[in-house]
Amino acid sequence: MDNLPSLQSIDGNIDDHPAASGATRDSAAAATAPGPAESGIQVLDRAIGLLQALGQTGNNGLQLSRLAAQQGLSLSTTHRLLTALERHGWVERVAGSKRLRLGLALLGLSGQAADGSGLRRLCRPALLQLSGEFGETFYLIVRSGLNALVVDRQEGAYVIESLTQGIGGMMPLGIGAGSAAILAAQPEAEIEAVLAANAARYPQFGTSLAQVRRRVQQVQQEGWLLSDDSLIKGLAVLSVPIRPKGHAVTAALATNFIASRHDAAGRQAFLDRIRQEVATIEAGLTASAAAHASFNPGR
Repeated sequence: MDNLPSLQSIDGNIDDHPAASGATRDSAAAATAPGPAESGIQVLDRAIGLLQALGQTGNNGLQLSRLAAQQGLSLSTTHRLLTALERHGWVERVAGSKRLRLGLALLGLSGQAADGSGLRRLCRPALLQLSGEFGETFYLIVRSGLNALVVDRQEGAYVIESLTQGIGGMMPLGIGAGSAAILAAQPEAEIEAVLAANAARYPQFGTSLAQVRRRVQQVQQEGWLLSDDSLIKGLAVLSVPIRPKGHAVTAALATNFIASRHDAAGRQAFLDRIRQEVATIEAGLTASAAAHASFNPGR
């Protein structure tokens, strides 16, 4: 039911779509071609809503029918939008299933956005160095509205389960070590606004508003997050926010590791090295901003 035939097929004859029957077929057929009341802005808003829904789902994806129900759209409208997004590489199908997820083209755009400030380029050596030294997988996390997004990742010597998943993985701001570090770096009023907006989403990730708030407060007090209080049993989390003085970058380096792999002394060495790398990144971002200002003295 959720396979995507060609755009021409769905626009040409809605009866060919197995999900469209009875009243559903009639309403879907009416929604297939935009009428005068359906402006370009409405179409754009709907497409963005679908992308955001897929981003929150992660790599497992969602079926077309579930997406349509979540967004309050007809099957035909959802199908038409997803077909267009798939054609541009912004949506792809999960192999061997009827589910859809974000496509690789969006990952390229997210990488370009992160490189707008030189962030991804500056962080790549740190990810490589830290992963090589400690054997853990490291992530570069950035803020995207009410969410946190993985824009780079370096695999370690072994792979463990992670909420952040791979590059392009998205989660509510406050979920995950890097995400909590980013949220803690925001002004207090903004922190409260984000917590209020995301509160209903936190239980979907096995946590609560109170637990997220505790993590945020820990980062505010210590400047980083190092805790065995992982949302995945047996794992510890470590993250350090990237906050260069006078720069608007909102990001963090983060990792999860098997708690038993590092004792107290090992964790302190682990933390010290990450803080060193973050300081280098912050210095690079500050220098880059200063160089940019010298070439644009009027800005």
